[in-house]
Amino acid sequence: MQNTAKKILIVDEDDACRESLGVFIKGLGHEVFEAANGLEAIDRACSIHPDLIMMDLRLPGMSGDQATARLKANMSTRNIPVVISTAWTTALNVGDRANRALDAGAEEILYKPFHLTMLRDVLRTYLLG
Repeated sequence: MQNTAKKILIVDEDDACRESLGVFIKGLGHEVFEAANGLEAIDRACSIHPDLIMMDLRLPGMSGDQATARLKANMSTRNIPVVISTAWTTALNVGDRANRALDAGAEEILYKPFHLTMLRDVLRTYLLG
């Protein structure tokens, strides 16, 4: 990865998940910001303009696919890569929500639990350049 720190917004309702992702990403030399729901994610993205957003699908109030659609519809946030990270693999409608997130412009989906090397590779893919 480049020597310059990038800003990563982690959006997840689970405090422990945000914290563990944040520790790993900080360890790679990046700056981490957090949001616990979709509306907060949109507000944070508009104010800090992160280089990448890690978005959970299951969020209170506004789901991750809905938040992604709003971010991609906004001129100031539409070019920020969104990577969905979700534990929903067998839940009803997970396919629909995942497809809606991809249709809205999310780059890809990581299903939890994922290997940290996979996360590092995804970060490398979207943060180079």
